[in-house]
Amino acid sequence: MTDRHGRRRFLHGLGASIALPMLERFAVRRSTAATPPSGPLQRLVCAGTYLGFYQPHFFPSQVGQRYGFPPALGPLEGFRERLTILSGLDHRGRNGHHGWKAWLSGSVGGGVSFDQVVAGHVGDRTRFDSLQVTCGNPPDEARLSFTPEGVALPMIGRPSVLYAKLFRSGADTQRVRYLLATNRSVLDGAVAEARALEQGSGSHDRQKLGEYFAAVRSVERRLGKQAMWLDRPVPEVDYSLPEFDPVAPNLALECESIMYDLIGLALATDSTRVVSFTIPGWSQVFSIGGRNLSAGYHGLSHHGNDPQRIADYTLVGIEHSRRLAGLLRTLDRATDGQGRPLLDTTAVLFGSGMGDANTHDNSNLPTVVAGGAFRHGRHQHYDRNAAATRLLGDLFVTLMQGFGMEVERFAGARSGLAEDLA
Repeated sequence: MTDRHGRRRFLHGLGASIALPMLERFAVRRSTAATPPSGPLQRLVCAGTYLGFYQPHFFPSQVGQRYGFPPALGPLEGFRERLTILSGLDHRGRNGHHGWKAWLSGSVGGGVSFDQVVAGHVGDRTRFDSLQVTCGNPPDEARLSFTPEGVALPMIGRPSVLYAKLFRSGADTQRVRYLLATNRSVLDGAVAEARALEQGSGSHDRQKLGEYFAAVRSVERRLGKQAMWLDRPVPEVDYSLPEFDPVAPNLALECESIMYDLIGLALATDSTRVVSFTIPGWSQVFSIGGRNLSAGYHGLSHHGNDPQRIADYTLVGIEHSRRLAGLLRTLDRATDGQGRPLLDTTAVLFGSGMGDANTHDNSNLPTVVAGGAFRHGRHQHYDRNAAATRLLGDLFVTLMQGFGMEVERFAGARSGLAEDLA
């Protein structure tokens, strides 16, 4: 292993991700500094399924309040008055699996993601600015969260690792203290490499290296925050992990359940207020209802309009919804310092950056928003061909405004959806 790779692995172990920039090709989009939290929303969860849903089983056929609840979302019907289904929204962007990573940013090139803009607004109040979780080790295409510098944030794919991060022991604390104490030389080495590249570089590359130095300062800030929180008591929780991490692809649904449990604990203990959850999909054959499904999960998503495959694909979607319903129940039962249910001040975004997996079409993205003080209980449809078209970024604008953020545009959107939600 080279020294450079060793440094990258070291930083990755501390929850930081940093690498030398790709000069002349490193696309960056910055966000503005945020003010302290002031809006009614205090927390954000973004949970997305990599293989999407069968759209006719996700979107109701009726609009407005009197709609029939769709089968793929069936387990969420008990929260009907606490959620809104939105159809017709997308980023007008790239199709295919590679376009999935644009779900929270609107850009496949790694523009800053919506969750990280919110984390910049509320993250200073908690031990962790944000958490990025998944199950197992999905491909890079499944990344969701990107910093203002365009760096993809690493995801935690093992429940035991996430649990240890949230509720570490005394021995873990000593290890982190040692790593933080020695980290200065590691960062200095990374900066020295960049400084060497800076000599003799053209103006464009110097600009890119300047952005790299900004990313280094961001890492330094996050590590400094870890040091600040190191001696504060870690929350104690009554939760037992399984004897092993269910990270094999055929155990992904079990892993998903545990990750939602831990997300609920992270929010209830105020360890973080922003979480993104990539719900992966491989070619595993799930067993649901006592039988093996007719094909692997990825094969079901490419159903070719076969009725049996569509039915089984929807069964997997129902299981995803069932696990989300468990998180909503957790947030509804837990209360904050003012005695309010956490669900009242938490926005939960559920859906996918994949529109129609059968054709790799990323238009009309499956979208549900639950929680918060919004006007829920509706299926809100937007005509993609209307003169005043709306984008998925408009939803993000309205959600950010719910946090008290002065935001008017994001990911090409400039209108917001306040007239339908607020």
